[in-house]
Order: sequence, then C-alpha cells, then structure tokens
Amino acid sequence: MKKFLLLTILFFGIISVYAQDGVGLRSGINLQKKVTKKVTLNLNGQARFNNNISYLQTYLFELGGEYKLSKAFDAAIYYRFVNRKKDETKNFNQRHRFYADLSYDKKFGVIKFQNRLRYQHQFKDNDGVTEFDASYIRNKIELSYDNKSNFTPYLSNDFFFQIGGTLDQLRPKVGINYKINKKNSIDLSVFNDVDLVGTDAPGPVFGLIYKVKL
Repeated sequence: MKKFLLLTILFFGIISVYAQDGVGLRSGINLQKKVTKKVTLNLNGQARFNNNISYLQTYLFELGGEYKLSKAFDAAIYYRFVNRKKDETKNFNQRHRFYADLSYDKKFGVIKFQNRLRYQHQFKDNDGVTEFDASYIRNKIELSYDNKSNFTPYLSNDFFFQIGGTLDQLRPKVGINYKINKKNSIDLSVFNDVDLVGTDAPGPVFGLIYKVKL
C-alpha cells in the first residue's frame, strides 16, 4: 500500500508540471442492479468540474446493461446524455453518446488483469441542429491488486484511436477502491489526458465515485 501511495504522489507530481488548465474533479454515483446471474443494469450520474474546480463544465447521466458471456468475457451497451460547455464563458450544449464494450479479465495470483475494448459514437445537439462529433475505438488495460483487505489499488491506461484518424490520446490513471460493505464502495482516482496530436496540456483530474449495489 505504501508503494502504491508513493506511485500516486509521483504520478500527480509529473502531470502537474506539464498542466495548463489546473486541477479537475469528476464526482458521481453508480447504481448497479443485478437482474439475473448474467445481466446487470447500471445507472450513472456525474458532475465534472474544471479550472481548479472553479466551475461546472459537464454533467451527465447514462444508462446501460452488461451481459456475462463467460467466466472471462463481458459485453455491455450504454447511452449517455451530456450537457457540456467549452469553458466558463460558454453555454451548455447537449451531446449524446452511445458506446459498446467487450471486456476480458483474468487473475494471475494476486494481480487481476482487465482489458476493455470500447466503440463509442458521440454527436452534438445544439439548437435543434445535429452535428457529428467523433467516433473512437478505445482500448483500456488495467492491473489491480486483488487482496483480502477492503482496499483494492489499481493502475490503468486508456488508448484513444479516432476512427478515420490515428491514436490521438492516452489516459494514464491510478486509483483505489474502498469497499465499505457488501453493497457500498468508494472509488478514488487521479488521471491525466495526454494529447498526442495537439498542444493541449490539461491538468490532473481527481475522481470520486460512490458505488451502490441495489
């Protein structure tokens, strides 16, 4: 655990040096309901703050379902409704996102390996005019330390491949999940979006997500 905390501090220090836009925060709640042994429904709500957490840039809601294909593979499909503004001087604009996931996980001793492949399509809806935004293939790789305590630390990286384009973004992340009891947990994390094709250098973003199993 000490090594994980040291790694988190080092990670935060590195990305803070190159940041331009200050610290961000993503806070939200995840509600999960297991319908059958193979089907799980998820309802998520999230608020995202930017520029040293000085203003609300985005709020969103999403609904989706997961299906367990086998012991190692899961499939999921989601719809996300987003209200977002470019900066604190702009108005909120609506965005709609659809995405589908195929996930694989396997344990190697106390290390759990997860690989999530996602296709996402997003478009804007401004004043009745629909405008294409972007489509991506995303590949997320995560390693977590599966131990007997209530604390589960993890490391991950998300690779963003724009369809018709190239690999244009990375999202390295460190976090820890704390299990309060069988139905409640809290996920704390910090990540940074790394722009590979432009000059943007956004600041680190902290995550605080409360998870409830209904």
